[in-house]
Amino acid sequence: MSKLFGVYGRWVGNRPWTALAVMLVVTVVAVIGFTRTAPTADVQEAFLPGGSELVTAIDNLGESFPASAELEAVQVVLRGDVLSPAGAADAIAATETAAGHPELSQYLFAPRPPVSPGHVLAVMAAGPGGDPRSVDLASMTQDQIDAGIAAAAEADPERAGFLEELVARDSVGNVVGGIGIVTVNADGDPDGLAEAQLAADDAVQSLSLGGLDSARTSSSGKSDQESDDSSQSSMMLLMGVAFVVIAILLTLFYRQLSDVLLSMGGLVLTILWALGFQGLLGPDGFGVIGAPSVLGQMVPVMLIGLCVDYGIQGTSRYREVRAEGAGATDGIGKSVAGVMLPLGLAGVTTIVSFLTNLFGDISGLGDFGVVAAVGVLSGLTVFLTAVPAVRAILDRRGEAKGRQPQLRPIDQAIPGAGTLVRSVGGATVRRPALILVLTGVVTVVFMSLATQLGTEFNSNDFIPDGTESKEDALFLSENLGGNTEPVTVLVEADLSEDRTIRNLLDFSAAIEDPSQRPAAVSSDITSSLGVYFGTLPADLQAQIQSEFQLGQAGALRVDSATIDRVLTLMRDHDPAQFDSLVALGAAGDDDRTILQFNALTGDADRTRELFADVDGLWFGDDADITPVASEITSLEVTDSLTESQATSIVFTIVAALMVLILFFWITEFRPMLAVLSVLPILLVLVWVLGTMVLLGYSYNVITALITALSIGIGVDYTIHVTHRFIEEVDHGKSIGEAINITMGTTGGALIGSALTTALGFMVLVFSPIAPMGQFGLLTAITVTYSLIAAVVVLPPMLVTWAAYHQWRKNHMAEMDAA
Repeated sequence: MSKLFGVYGRWVGNRPWTALAVMLVVTVVAVIGFTRTAPTADVQEAFLPGGSELVTAIDNLGESFPASAELEAVQVVLRGDVLSPAGAADAIAATETAAGHPELSQYLFAPRPPVSPGHVLAVMAAGPGGDPRSVDLASMTQDQIDAGIAAAAEADPERAGFLEELVARDSVGNVVGGIGIVTVNADGDPDGLAEAQLAADDAVQSLSLGGLDSARTSSSGKSDQESDDSSQSSMMLLMGVAFVVIAILLTLFYRQLSDVLLSMGGLVLTILWALGFQGLLGPDGFGVIGAPSVLGQMVPVMLIGLCVDYGIQGTSRYREVRAEGAGATDGIGKSVAGVMLPLGLAGVTTIVSFLTNLFGDISGLGDFGVVAAVGVLSGLTVFLTAVPAVRAILDRRGEAKGRQPQLRPIDQAIPGAGTLVRSVGGATVRRPALILVLTGVVTVVFMSLATQLGTEFNSNDFIPDGTESKEDALFLSENLGGNTEPVTVLVEADLSEDRTIRNLLDFSAAIEDPSQRPAAVSSDITSSLGVYFGTLPADLQAQIQSEFQLGQAGALRVDSATIDRVLTLMRDHDPAQFDSLVALGAAGDDDRTILQFNALTGDADRTRELFADVDGLWFGDDADITPVASEITSLEVTDSLTESQATSIVFTIVAALMVLILFFWITEFRPMLAVLSVLPILLVLVWVLGTMVLLGYSYNVITALITALSIGIGVDYTIHVTHRFIEEVDHGKSIGEAINITMGTTGGALIGSALTTALGFMVLVFSPIAPMGQFGLLTAITVTYSLIAAVVVLPPMLVTWAAYHQWRKNHMAEMDAA
């Protein structure tokens, strides 16, 4: 294998222009692929596990009730006293302006008219049978408003309670605002709805208010637009700053501008290739993977962390070879051959680790693994071919002009770094057991902390800071309990069965009862077969009631034929309305019906409780009922990704271990070296998880990516140390000499690599999206821990392993001599 690496290294050194021509062809292909990149995939499409209960319910809902399948609430966020005469009038005006906007009105969900605190107050003021539209709230006095609320609290507590659900109060009970709710349905046109939501927001914010401080809308379209604008601008800025930081550090390490430009250019080319092949493999290319996902946006960031080490290691080895007297051509050949094994082994291990995501049932995660794997392969190719080829051309020209480059060893770039790592090497040789014991103690402490790691998730965390959507989300969370969105409960059962009808009545009664309904539910049932029954003419209601026979205990005791007749009567009155609520199945298939109400969002625990409570309030089979809402979908996606990432850690570690065992067994007949190289990575994982607890972070979608990154970076670092140590031992060096050389060369380069990567990622701490900031800080910590594991924990393991084999070899020699 080393001969093959030597041939490749000599090809790059002797034929740099040919190597660059090949790289140019690949780059052109990548650019073509980049132009074929598909639009970002829908989160649900990419990350909901195939065949899950929620996915099936969403599909069935869209099939049977398309008008209710894509419901969402446009909230009109009102600040000020919405219970004052002028404030209530403004609440009505703002809500009606949103609902009546020409673009948004075409998406209105007719069964749910717009509502606000002002609308409810108008109904109270109009009285039974009155027309609330004729009520002029602005002309009323505050005493009249207060009296109306007090009267409703006694005569109609249900309506008074509904009013309170729309009013925002501070911690001492003062009215500070409220919300208006406009229910809309995307009807298969989410992009059009998003544009309409933005237009309606402009109209609401342009209103001249007399009683409220402000009014504006909160919607998915607005939130997505602000998130995209903020993320794109901030990520471009932060990535630019990260590149500048990395460039400055590389300048410090290299002290040669051409090497800095080559490494930076290599990173840019790597990212271009990764994104280009993502488009080429995507749905608009060969169709091997799906459309890009939000998770795929992390790939360039991860590649910077992984591939900057490739450049530093290659440059470090090249300078070592040149310092030994080799020329440019020979130096490139030897350096490429020298680092090709450790870099290639680390890269292949990382690639296999990423590809383990293909074995899950989440397509978006598998696609992420493919793109990340292609990115790592791109990085290896660029830094083992393109970068050294350009270096060879530049240095050969310098030699032709009689210039000798002043190449400073990487380990001397940081004052004291070389001395420090050599001191660690000396301590490793003298007291390996002590270092391992101390490592064990530290790991036990972090392990105890890791057991306390939570999985909290708050959707508000993913809204960029400084946006109106974030301000409104926090305002509603603090003063109203959260945002409001419609929930559709899909029931799939035989509606002609007495048991099903009874379960529907019991479930509806529980939701209507404030003492029984789940904490997240913020309204009575707004749409259901029961609500539809209440809108029927009195004579038809009487006819339907006569069809039923009531038992003494009030329980329904009816046969299937009776129920079928009742359903027929209800359908014949208003077929369109009936069909929007009930889908009767063919013979042998379940019927479907829906119940809808509003719920508060933004709190993952509350949403999980809602999901569980809905099941608890249904006395039929759990499989009969499924609540559907965007917050539930987001939570399902998050939980699925987090669980999948947690599971993939095991597969990733096993895959990395198998690759290394196979390699070291075939090349060195020493499979134990694979265990020694992987064990420090396990320690890093424990340290990172424990540190997350200390920092108050939870295990979520973004922080879960740290595990994959820690394995990739950790394997890279440990393989460099292991390979260099074995190389020096095989060259006849003693254990102490081998460790000292390894620490002074590879260890010094790793310090430069780790410092560059860590500080580059630290820039993300300033991201307006909190989880991205967490990712940046945790990545920097992970890189630091990986460095410690490679230069402090791994060396005593190698020393102990080598000392044992040396003792065994000597012992066998003595036995043979005897």
